[in-house]
Amino acid sequence: MASRSGARVPLECTVVYVGELAIGKGRICNVSLSGCQLEGAHKTMRRGDSVHLRVFIPGHQIPLSVPLAVVRWVEKNRVGLEFIRSSREDQTRLTRFVRQQKQLEGVWYKWNEPKTKLATLVD
Repeated sequence: MASRSGARVPLECTVVYVGELAIGKGRICNVSLSGCQLEGAHKTMRRGDSVHLRVFIPGHQIPLSVPLAVVRWVEKNRVGLEFIRSSREDQTRLTRFVRQQKQLEGVWYKWNEPKTKLATLVD
């Protein structure tokens, strides 16, 4: 597997992909600024394949468009995709989304710290 740059954040959303040998719909389960993990990939997808993505991020009316993503790894019906090309506007939208998710993740962890840790802070 190729290493990713940037933090990965959880994401549950639909993605439509189009490649030379594969057209389909899947689910993204996490995303970073440089790529994502797609579940439900077509069985013909191979490492090195290029695909065009339309990512339907919750709360966004317009899907995120990634005209060029490359398959970096394949494992059963999951693939790791590296984002190679997208518009500046879509890069900005993705950056904002990832930052927001990281902030929300931090709040969740703060509220769900083990009680023993919280108790020691109070004492």
